[in-house]
Parts: sequence; C-alpha cells; structure tokens
Amino acid sequence: MADTVDDFMQRFGSGGSVDDQQAARYHDRFISDNPNDSDFSNHAYHEGATEYLGKLGDEDFHQAASQAIRQAPPEEKQSLLGTLMGALGGGAGSSGGSALGGLGGLAGLAGMLGLGSTDPKQMSDQDATRVIDYARKNRPEALRQTVKEKPWFVKAMGNPVVLGALTLAAAKLLNNQRRQS
Repeated sequence: MADTVDDFMQRFGSGGSVDDQQAARYHDRFISDNPNDSDFSNHAYHEGATEYLGKLGDEDFHQAASQAIRQAPPEEKQSLLGTLMGALGGGAGSSGGSALGGLGGLAGLAGMLGLGSTDPKQMSDQDATRVIDYARKNRPEALRQTVKEKPWFVKAMGNPVVLGALTLAAAKLLNNQRRQS
C-alpha cells in the first residue's frame, strides 16, 4: 500500500484500523521534509501530538514519557531536554523569569518540581519526566515546540501515543479540508 494522505484519511476517517508498522510509517511521513510527503501536514501532526499528550491521563503519560526518556541515547535525551528547557525560558542567555511566569527562572521551576538539576546533561529520568509533564500541563506551547523539533520523542512514547497523535492530526486535516471546500 502506498500510504497516501487519502489512504490515511480513509483509515482514520472511517474507523479503520492501523497496525504498528503503518502507524510508524504515517508518523515518519508526517514529520518528513521530503516533497513527496508534503500532503502530510507537519503542523497538523505537531498540533495533534501536543493536544493528545495534553489529554493523556497522568499515569499513562508518565509511563510513556518515562519509557521514551529511558530508551533515548544520552545525547538525544540531553538535546530533547535542552530544547524543552529553552522553550520554557531557560535557554542560553535567558533568565527564564518572564517565560516561567514569575517563578524565579529555572531555579524556581527546580524548586517547584523538586528537580535535582536543571542541566539537561545531569537531569535524572524522573526529573526529565517531571519537566515534560509540567510543560504539557502548564506550557503546551513549549511542549509543541519540543515535539516539532524532536518528533522522535512522540514515536518513542509508543504506538498508543502515536495512534492518538495521528487520530488528532487526521481530525485537523479533515477540518482544514472542510474549510477549503
């Protein structure tokens, strides 16, 4: 099967099923910069993934995020956390105070969340999960930026999360098609 955007819409629009391999292929096509994949909207996927993560129950989110963080090579984990901390206002050259709504920058965030470190190279897996959970609940735009820059994280969270993100991406594509009609 070619896995075109029309195939995708038929599967998700009609309650069809998608296996793990198809879900992985659709994820890859949505995040691709290949011109052949331009019908698969990166924006719809990033929005769908962020929205789905925000709706995910705490226990399910923690389990999926912890799994993704544990399995990530150290450099990918550091890069993900660096991107997220930067989006939260703790990037190089930023005090983070205004972005964190008066929390006192990263030190305030660390105190509020009970983090051992705000340095992506030194953060424990538990601290990483706490920061990601904070972003999904309180700063979805920071999580959206991170999902956009590090889409491997959604895939690493497992097939149920990928399928949830794909379902919401399909709904966004369908809404866009309706508006254009």
